[in-house]
Amino acid sequence: MLTNTKKVLLYGLLLVMMVSAAQAQKKSKRVRPEESGYTEYEVQFLKTGVEGTIFFKIYSYGDNENECIENAKRNAVRAVIFSGIPGSDMQDPLTSETGAEIKYKDYFDIFFNKKGKYINYVSISNDGSINSNDRYRVGKQIKVGINVVVRKAQLRKELQAAGIIKDLGDYF
Repeated sequence: MLTNTKKVLLYGLLLVMMVSAAQAQKKSKRVRPEESGYTEYEVQFLKTGVEGTIFFKIYSYGDNENECIENAKRNAVRAVIFSGIPGSDMQDPLTSETGAEIKYKDYFDIFFNKKGKYINYVSISNDGSINSNDRYRVGKQIKVGINVVVRKAQLRKELQAAGIIKDLGDYF
């Protein structure tokens, strides 16, 4: 039989567990891409490109192929800046500052807008046609894989000039 003290402790523990579970659910709430202004993407390293570039496949989502291609270009540059490309010499992103995307939000909103500067640093590596093996239907959207080349050396210079990342010489 439980004493009153043990009952109080047990109820208190249950209450703490319920509150913790509720908070954990709030934290794991997924932000829909259209709410954040960006789309989801996945990357697959293909090979190191010519000096100062990186060649990889990026899978992006959209309502049609043209939207997927435009999202792929934008997301390819985003991946190089903020997340890096696993399996490549660019495993670390260009910016190592936590929260840089938020801290420099005004800059990145302009940089990544429809006719923003990001377009100067990325190109599609083929004629723009999409391999049928790289095209998927995901609910009401489609997901396509696009081979892209990002000019990482030029992109680094742009971000250094904007004061977002340090010049490599500044670390020594």
